[in-house]
Formats: sequence, structure tokens, C-alpha cells
Amino acid sequence: MSKNNIEQAELPLGGEFSEAVVQPPGPRLDVQFVEYLDNVELMQLCEVTRESISVGESFNWINMPEEKALENYWKGVVLMRERSLFLPRLDGQIAGSCQLVRPPASNEVSAFRGEVVNFFLAPWARGHGLAKEMISRVQDYAVVHGCRSLEFAVRSDQLAAISVCEWLGMERWGTKKRFAFVNNQFISGYFYTKDLD
Repeated sequence: MSKNNIEQAELPLGGEFSEAVVQPPGPRLDVQFVEYLDNVELMQLCEVTRESISVGESFNWINMPEEKALENYWKGVVLMRERSLFLPRLDGQIAGSCQLVRPPASNEVSAFRGEVVNFFLAPWARGHGLAKEMISRVQDYAVVHGCRSLEFAVRSDQLAAISVCEWLGMERWGTKKRFAFVNNQFISGYFYTKDLD
């Protein structure tokens, strides 16, 4: 900012002026519940999925699936009645996903609960509070749609996901030593729950 463009409200006795600090606007954050994926959204979602798989973060694939398999997976998610898909966006770009899974209609005794699955954020989208915004939106949606309990299972090495679910107030109720098998070794996992009523 040049001295010619500085606005002076008042000059102190010494005659020095103070510059107004102009902060650039932060990134635009948004989380959407989606029931349909257009071609651009599908392409962006597949790309962030591949990015997350490549760094071993918050997704169940170890080996990169073929493009068609990945597309078919996401197309299938939006077709399943028991799954609700949430997409976080950073400056309009899809940056991850989260799904709320409800029991099928034939499982009436478990109809009160919802499970958070495939909760991930691309590495480039972290540090803006988007993961917390996403999990909060999922919880709000779960409450409105009759969930009385929210559950989440996570590998013990997924520290960012663990931090977010604990921030939400979820309680760890169990540990499983053989939760996942990655790079020829077993990884333990944690089970979390939160009552919503």
C-alpha cells in the first residue's frame, strides 16, 4: 500500500500516521448434502479421492482403483437410500467427502443410529476448519433425520480424523487391535459414539 493511498483518521501528536492493515479475504468454505453428481463434480470427487489414497489418509483403499471403478463407486453412493453424501468445498472446489450411513429398513432395532464413514479431506484443503464444518453438518443432518446416536470407527493412525471426532464430543468406547491391514502389518482402530438426544 503506497503512502498516497493511506487513509489517516487522526494524526497523533508526533505527526506519524498509522496504516490500516487490510487482510485478504479467507477461502470460501462450504459443505453440501448432495443427491446427484454432475460430470464435473464426479471428476473432482474422484481426483480428491485419489489424492487421499495416495497419502494413505482416511480412505479404505490401499491400491489405487481404476478410474471406472472409482466413478462407479461414487455413482453408487448417491443411489443408495441408506447413504447420505456430504461434499466440502474450498473456493468452489470439492475437497473431500463424508457419508452418513443409516441401517436398512429391515433393521428396525438399529434405526436410531447413524454411522460416519469415508470421512476425508484432501491434503491441500486442511487447516481451514473445513473438516469440523463437515462433521458438524453431518451431525445436524443426523439429528433432523431422527438419529439418536452417531458412530464412527477409525484407524489409530488417522490422527486428524480422531481429533475432529473428539472435538465434536464423541466418546471412544472401544479399541480393536486388528482393525486394518496396511503395508503387511495390522493397525489398531478406535470406535467412537455420541448420543444426539
